Amino acid sequence: MGAIDKFYSIMSDKRVDGFARVARYEVRIHPPEQLRLYFGDATSISLMCDSISMPGHDLKTESFKFGTGIAREMVTGHGYEGTIEATFYLDSQMDLKTYLDMWQELAIRTDKNVVNYYKDSDNSYRHNYVGSMEIFQLGSKEVAGGKAINRNTIGDYGQGAEGPRNENTRHEIHSVADRTYGIEVQEVYPATIGAIEYAYATVDEVAKLTVSFQYRKWEVINELAFS
Repeated sequence: MGAIDKFYSIMSDKRVDGFARVARYEVRIHPPEQLRLYFGDATSISLMCDSISMPGHDLKTESFKFGTGIAREMVTGHGYEGTIEATFYLDSQMDLKTYLDMWQELAIRTDKNVVNYYKDSDNSYRHNYVGSMEIFQLGSKEVAGGKAINRNTIGDYGQGAEGPRNENTRHEIHSVADRTYGIEVQEVYPATIGAIEYAYATVDEVAKLTVSFQYRKWEVINELAFS
């Protein structure tokens, strides 16, 4: 079997299910408890996420040399540098931006310049300003099920060139959004809320908001790993 045949065989495997698509993802943002208490959860924020970056991971190393031997780069720890960059669609009432503004307000008050707790010492999370986030890669499996309209035979009022719809021949192939891989990002907060650019020439464009989330570390969600 040649290299091309092996590659085709791997990508045709039912478990692999083809290539990962960058347009198939899911984001779940969990803000601090205090924010959820007064302003509700962040389900709408998660749904309004237009793009996001899944953070990377690097190993910290230091050079060690013994005697006259060649130095080795040896691992000394984990590294989770950088931020998670995301963009969100903005609603006309700016509710999404207001929510994120209040999240930043939990970290430091703009009126009094008072810094809040990063994380409570008793792990109660009552007054801290860090939340969490989950980012999932979604699969692209196709399964049959349900009912759908046959576009070739349906016109106005259910009539078409071939007459009324036939309920017995209607079928649907729909995509199942199964989670194939996921990470939990810990101790997240919006470090930077970007500017909004206005212009009369962009009358048909939807406003978007760029947000940089700071975080401490992330871990693979075990029940999804290697499934």
